[in-house]
Amino acid sequence: MHAPSALRAVVFCAAALAATLPFAAAQPPPPPPPAGRALFYTEPNYRGECLVVEAGGSSENLEFVRDARGRSFNDRISSVRFEGPVRVAIFENSQFRGSFTWLNRNTPDLSAFSLGERSNTNWNDAVSSVQVDVVRGGPGVFTAWERRDAERAARAAYRDILGREPDPAGVRFYLGRLLDAGWSDDQLRDALRRSDEFKHRDIGAILNRVYTEELGRPPDPGGAAAYTKALGRGMTEPEFRAELHRSKEAAEHRARTAVTRAYREVLRREPDPAGLDIYMKAMLQKGWDDARVRDTLRRSDEFRALPR
Repeated sequence: MHAPSALRAVVFCAAALAATLPFAAAQPPPPPPPAGRALFYTEPNYRGECLVVEAGGSSENLEFVRDARGRSFNDRISSVRFEGPVRVAIFENSQFRGSFTWLNRNTPDLSAFSLGERSNTNWNDAVSSVQVDVVRGGPGVFTAWERRDAERAARAAYRDILGREPDPAGVRFYLGRLLDAGWSDDQLRDALRRSDEFKHRDIGAILNRVYTEELGRPPDPGGAAAYTKALGRGMTEPEFRAELHRSKEAAEHRARTAVTRAYREVLRREPDPAGLDIYMKAMLQKGWDDARVRDTLRRSDEFRALPR
């Protein structure tokens, strides 16, 4: 079987080549290019065999990446060292699948990080694919959080990405990533988008719920097809809701709902077509709010004639 072509910008550092090149042990690794690189070691504290992945490079399957002795790097990574402005994503499985975490700075021992939310396992000897990204704007990628701000960020990300309040285990896990691994808010949200919960959302239920609440109707076939694709590509429910909320149809639905409620509560009846049209136009074109609609209805002859 041929190795897959997704291994890009990967070289071995001197420790890995020493067995076959006698002079290599006496020479340090070549200087990093301006873009930076990450060095993956098979033992803690940056020891053992070493694999270098240049910034912008990745390996979708470490099973096909061999050291100088012909051994696979799969499930053998124990520490990671950074050179230059880069950040590293490591994955439990090949093809960038399974549990995932960001590393933002030198990591002498991957066993310090739990594997997903399972506290009884860790990342030592558990990496099967890697990705090294260039960090724009300099090397300072480790984000230092105050605990209160980190908790607020975690809860907001859960609501925005997963549409729910975080469970205690989720808060503990992602709070650790923010405080100990220096994740940014963008990295936190990226991780939630990669989660199984986000990937396996009930998109049909989201479509029906948001269309009903924002437009007062079920989704039409064209809209359902377009937003099914968008949600499948990573759009969140709040993003979907905000997009519908900005539409002309949504504005008309909100005005119609507000006028209907005002008629029921003030005049104790359904709005007649003429009245509905007048007050909807006042809200949509003149900026009236529902309080002004109610106040106008209370000054009407019909309201004054109602039995008290």
